[in-house]
Amino acid sequence: MLAEYLEPEAGWEDIMPGVRICRFSREQGGGALSAQLPIRLETLHFEALFCLRGRVILARRDGTALAAGGREVLLLTDISGLESARIDGGAAGILVAVDARGARKSLDTLCGLLGGLALDTGRVREWMARRRGCAAIGGTAWSRGVFEQLERLPAAEQGRYCAWKSVELLYLLSAPEERGQAEEPASQPGRELACAAAEIRHYMEAHLSEPLTIPELSRHFYLSPTAFKAAFRRMYGCPVHTWLRQRRMERAAELLRASGLSVLGVAQAVGYSSASQFTAAFRQHYGVAPGQYRKMSEPAEPRPFR
Repeated sequence: MLAEYLEPEAGWEDIMPGVRICRFSREQGGGALSAQLPIRLETLHFEALFCLRGRVILARRDGTALAAGGREVLLLTDISGLESARIDGGAAGILVAVDARGARKSLDTLCGLLGGLALDTGRVREWMARRRGCAAIGGTAWSRGVFEQLERLPAAEQGRYCAWKSVELLYLLSAPEERGQAEEPASQPGRELACAAAEIRHYMEAHLSEPLTIPELSRHFYLSPTAFKAAFRRMYGCPVHTWLRQRRMERAAELLRASGLSVLGVAQAVGYSSASQFTAAFRQHYGVAPGQYRKMSEPAEPRPFR
């Protein structure tokens, strides 16, 4: 199992028959941890790694790699094509390990409680097989919602929440294509370019406070600006500047809700040099000024009982 190599000392918790969770966390600046992976997962097992921060990189035997960063879910059903895993210092996440045979009764019970919900695990296996047994899911409305809620929960409840969301993800992946499970576009960029675009996205995520431009990013990662922009748009469905602006606003909203930083401090944390520029951008995105947003996010004071 992946968790045995990412965090050997981490303990497992049984959530329900056939479903276990494991939380791992590495200290910031502790250096990267690399480990050889076992040849394959057990039959009818799958793992869902909810990456809270940092980055996990899986190296394939053919020389390519798959990276999952903060606020992404890494799915594994077959690791026979993988050679090793690398986890950055400061990374943390929650791993959900499912034994499909042991969990069948639990899943049937859940589906029954939801009115006979259909869960086609065969379709999930086909979807994963087309991705050689591993896939990273992030930057979608579903994943953003998952991590926004996850970060608000007490640590003791986060594992159970991830287990529940793993079942939900199984359902979404098993849904018939006419219900929204479309194939990837045929015009996906080549593997090397796709990996480079993903690396740049992870870099931008980790450096939101810095001035980021397409020419500088392209030079840093040895790509032409044209190739980078085209690959990024094909992979993530929007231009680079649109994704960056949206992520900066999401991060700013998180800081306004959960930190004591001033509006200027929040602005600087997401790459704006002045509070006025940041306020204008924030108002355009959310429809209210940062100060108003913070007040709206504060819990209401309880009224005295009379």
